[in-house]
Amino acid sequence: MTNKITISTRLNQLRHLMQENHIDGYFLPHEDELLSEYLPKYTERLHWLTNFSGSAGLTFIGAKKAIIFVDGRYTTQVKNQTDKKLFESEHLINPGFINWIKKNPYKNKKIGLDPKTISQSNYLSLKKVCKETGIDLIETDNLIDKIWKRKKKKKNLVERHELKYSGLDSEKKIRKIINSFKNNAADSIFISQPENVCWTLNIRGKDLEHTPILRSHLILDKHRNIALFTDNMSEKSKIQSWLGKKIKILKTKQIKQYLEQNNYKKIQYDPVYTTRHNAKLLEENSVTSFETNDPTTLMKACKNKIEIEGARKAHLIDGIALTKFIYWLENEINSISKSKCTELGLANKLLSYRKNNSNFKGLSFGTISSLGSNGAIIHYQPKKETNKNWHENDIYLLDSGGQYKYGTTDVTRTILNIKRKRKNKHKEISTNYTLVLKGHIAVASAHFNYGETGKKLDLLARKYLKKHGLNYDHGTGHGVGSYLGVHEGPQNISPRSREPLQEGMIISNEPGYYKPNDYGIRIENLVTVVKSKERGKDLCLETLTLAPITKLLINMDIMTKKEIMWINNYHKNVYNKLSPFMNKKERNWLKIATEAIDPFHSHLRH
Repeated sequence: MTNKITISTRLNQLRHLMQENHIDGYFLPHEDELLSEYLPKYTERLHWLTNFSGSAGLTFIGAKKAIIFVDGRYTTQVKNQTDKKLFESEHLINPGFINWIKKNPYKNKKIGLDPKTISQSNYLSLKKVCKETGIDLIETDNLIDKIWKRKKKKKNLVERHELKYSGLDSEKKIRKIINSFKNNAADSIFISQPENVCWTLNIRGKDLEHTPILRSHLILDKHRNIALFTDNMSEKSKIQSWLGKKIKILKTKQIKQYLEQNNYKKIQYDPVYTTRHNAKLLEENSVTSFETNDPTTLMKACKNKIEIEGARKAHLIDGIALTKFIYWLENEINSISKSKCTELGLANKLLSYRKNNSNFKGLSFGTISSLGSNGAIIHYQPKKETNKNWHENDIYLLDSGGQYKYGTTDVTRTILNIKRKRKNKHKEISTNYTLVLKGHIAVASAHFNYGETGKKLDLLARKYLKKHGLNYDHGTGHGVGSYLGVHEGPQNISPRSREPLQEGMIISNEPGYYKPNDYGIRIENLVTVVKSKERGKDLCLETLTLAPITKLLINMDIMTKKEIMWINNYHKNVYNKLSPFMNKKERNWLKIATEAIDPFHSHLRH
């Protein structure tokens, strides 16, 4: 952990600034000026102040008390990473910050926030509750930036995302976007999400470690004028040559100037992904502004045929690497030194297999390599201080993914390391693993109609766990990009799903179970929405991921014949697709690992 004295000092410095600015509380979200989930190191303000390194959360700093709000993925992690004497922790959703602030005594007091790091929609929600409770909400400079001295921006390379990967040229995408906002009687649109900008222009960047984006915003108007705003100007001439004379490439601080020069009558923007600061600029420098969903978010989510075929190629490449690793893990791990049989060592070993393919561009997120009790920390990241050894644990949870020009992958496998001394424990793990697997199969096998969101799929995923009084505190699935973000909207599978599932969307299917301080289980494949051949149903899911699912952990007593048939069909596909790329030993092992289970055992239920 970062030195507690250092964190305490930072808190004291912040509170001193709060006094100077005459505010009684300060609101600090995880998000930065682009409202990104994953951040460059120089914008990780929440981590710098608190030592909490998760990808979602916020903290409220009062004169004497500090509270960190995190979602279900991070409830254990936040307690491990922060000093409990300095920070209390609360759930981000229930009760959530809005409900918390209602119940706490800040009436007639001032709360400060940086309008550049909160979305317009969240700002309006917060402002409403502050008004109702008599709190004065103050927009301030970012106080963390006044006390955190660091190097900020880097100049990184940008690459063209060629038509053979994108399936649609940028000109056609721009035409679709313009038609979309013209239907709303708007004359222009502000696209705030860098992923949407990169998708629109068919470019990719290296401004983030695992997400291939150029940190940027975009303004399009009905006359096809394009303004790209970025602080990474190193590739300006290259981008200009790709996109032609109609594009202007400007610094982010020039958004206001550009708006003043063009005098738009009605500009459209998405309040969920546009900062309060930029929303004010749009409102002040156009005749009117129009709040609605960014159409590019849904366009990007519904992959075309080229992108779907690319996703299949990416999962084949990734599946080869992961399967070779699992073979090594189960058959050759004892031949290496114990120093490499750690969480970090195993993550690096898997990375070496991925690097063997020239199409591999990098990881899609930091590998979750967790042994034993670390597996119960949902988004655990192995570090030197917590690095467990393989031989000390029963169960290994491995969640990883790769970036390829063809597409983005994300896969989780739970792997068994049997210890005969813990037979009772093994029975418990086996049962819970099987309940998770049954939920995974239920989602993968689902057929549904147009207009259906991920809510019903989420219920299917949790059904078997809930019958045993168990559950998990995260969504069942998130959208995945095409050589873009490993997390993308608007689609998801969760109790709060709102977006209807559509053909071409790629989503994760990842139910899990986590026993605190003991072990974690998760089984994750990526799926894509396709047309259903089942009578009376419109859509179903095609599984993209190719890697064997551990059979040793399955409790056959609670499996049905249909579920066994699903596993057999899945493993048959895995073997057929991957075996040509395995050596003789790997192929023989894979044949056993994917061998069909007899679906007619007397104990199996229909």
